[in-house]
Amino acid sequence: MIKLTKTSSTEWNGNGFGTSTAQWCVKGAEHIAVFKLGNNWIARNTIENTVVSRAWEKSDLLIKLAAKEIL
Repeated sequence: MIKLTKTSSTEWNGNGFGTSTAQWCVKGAEHIAVFKLGNNWIARNTIENTVVSRAWEKSDLLIKLAAKEIL
């Protein structure tokens, strides 16, 4: 089972700019960043600067990461 650790919380960007979503990383593989971009959840390898996986829901992304045996 893959667990996430919050690296930054949701931030208010001011009137007209809305909010920034929280960012996460995979516990035990901190080089895998998980964040929401638009309507997609994306897992990115920050060392190689590549997208590992993407999904519409965070729960689906975690299932895909578990299937790829990230840990």
